[in-house]
Amino acid sequence: MIVVLEDNLMFSLAMQEIATALGESVEVVGTPQALVEAVRRPDITGVVLDMRLVSDEVWPHLSPTIPLAAFGPHVEGAQFARMREHGIRDVWPHSRLRERFSEWVQRIRG
Repeated sequence: MIVVLEDNLMFSLAMQEIATALGESVEVVGTPQALVEAVRRPDITGVVLDMRLVSDEVWPHLSPTIPLAAFGPHVEGAQFARMREHGIRDVWPHSRLRERFSEWVQRIRG
């Protein structure tokens, strides 16, 4: 199960569609608080964050053993840097979301 922090239907539906085609399930949550609850599940295989929704409260709850990815507007360089400072190496602009998410799902599935 991949947990996605996202409140934009366009992006969340795209990720659900891609994941389903690849045999993976997705749970979309719309707030940092809901993310904190969702990542407590034992069957989490990855977490994807919409950078604009991330708050400091989520970081202590994200396991270093679960693959993380993030995405956001390409003009938000500071947010991209912040995600990388938190150890997220897979950070994509909105324009590359479909392509990169698909590659990421395939990679984390092995």
